[in-house]
Amino acid sequence: MPREIVTIQVGQCGNQIGRSFWSRALHEHAENAKYDGDSRPVFSEAMSTFFRNVNMSTKGEMYAGSEICDLKARACLIDMEDGVLAETMRGPLKDLFSTAQLLSDVSGAGNNWAHGFYEYGEKYQDLFLELVRSQAEPCDSLQSFFLMHSLGGGTGSGLGTRLLELLADNYGGTYRFATSVLPSSSGEGDDVITSPYNSVLALNQLTEHADAVLPIDNARLSVLSSKGASGSGSNAVKSAKGRDGFDAMNNVVARLLTDLTASMRFDGDLNTDLNEITTNLVPFPRMHYLCPALAPMGLGSHGSRGGMNSSVMVKGLFRDCFSPDCSLISMGETGVNVRNSSVLACGVFVRGSGIPISDVNANVARLQAELRMPNWNREGFKIGLCEVNGLEKRSSMMTLTNSDMINGVFESLVERFNKLYRRKANVHHYTQFCDAGIFDEALGSLEQLIQDYKDVGTRGGGAERGEDLIWDAAESQKKGRGVAF
Repeated sequence: MPREIVTIQVGQCGNQIGRSFWSRALHEHAENAKYDGDSRPVFSEAMSTFFRNVNMSTKGEMYAGSEICDLKARACLIDMEDGVLAETMRGPLKDLFSTAQLLSDVSGAGNNWAHGFYEYGEKYQDLFLELVRSQAEPCDSLQSFFLMHSLGGGTGSGLGTRLLELLADNYGGTYRFATSVLPSSSGEGDDVITSPYNSVLALNQLTEHADAVLPIDNARLSVLSSKGASGSGSNAVKSAKGRDGFDAMNNVVARLLTDLTASMRFDGDLNTDLNEITTNLVPFPRMHYLCPALAPMGLGSHGSRGGMNSSVMVKGLFRDCFSPDCSLISMGETGVNVRNSSVLACGVFVRGSGIPISDVNANVARLQAELRMPNWNREGFKIGLCEVNGLEKRSSMMTLTNSDMINGVFESLVERFNKLYRRKANVHHYTQFCDAGIFDEALGSLEQLIQDYKDVGTRGGGAERGEDLIWDAAESQKKGRGVAF
């Protein structure tokens, strides 16, 4: 049965990531296309996850098994400036979208979360819900919304999280995943002075209304893209600040999202659905920040070495993916080290033909002995194994780790937030649209989240707090769809 995903791309960053994602998804399915007896490409259930097949004459839906007619992305493209959307509709992917899938304004949100959340959120909420309805109704079994956005500006952070709240209110039974690009944890290279405000205010909404958040550090994207993590190779990156550099950074995120969904789209020994990710990796409702890592990074990494013994290659992928070099979040100039953290749960997703599940299980067993995990979840791993390679034609691996290593990112944001807020710098720009109390509420929410991650860790007194949170999660489960154990 198809399990469709609708993407919600908000703001400049979200739509640029979206372009890279759709290009990658299209090429993946083209390379793994199925054909009928007349050698014509057939619309498969795998393709239906992200694409609709539309009859060009009748405009009706063509279902799995039919000849490919006119592919349309299951997507909503939203920005409060029209430049990026216009660029998309002039570019090579223009036929994937219709103008009815676009929602735009012209003036932007001025790098102001409150402007995006309250002003534009109120103005466009009905149009947004109609846009989502147009994408959701053709789905046989809508599984998830994918929000793509950044937190540093105004549209992605403000309007993006307002739209997430609307999805929670109107599609409460559908999983909500957010891929959220955060400003550099050090603040270096961040040209939006109010980005700490925007990020903390947005995180408050993400904590309340997302089922899972994949946080990504903008500075790490720059570093990783220069290593060829997107699969393009380092020669593709002329400059971290040039167009090719930004494209390579967006391709890293696109690879993350296609790898995340690979085992639900293609065959494999251990297929994984998105609901299994939330069930297995999110033991407590608010603590749903899953830190991503990708391996291999460059052409010299283990996954690209032809003829290598499978067990050696898989061991190398595990070693790389659990090293700081492969993390998509950072502290200072390097990626975070999962081995120095307390791990609540971890997802391991491997792509590659001919990889024995026994090799994957052996490395997971080794990690269980090495990582610091709570006694109540010592076996907290979720494994996915897809036999179809990504575009790089090599075995690869992605991990999602729910761990207190995210606290380094959060604590850095709190520090940068307080440097501004102690002086009430720029607060008046926000209070045009909202009450000043929203600042204290958002800061308190993030500080509580930091404390929750500390309390359930394996270092000192975590057991009691863990039991309390388990009880809270169980009560939440009784009241509606929530976390399952």
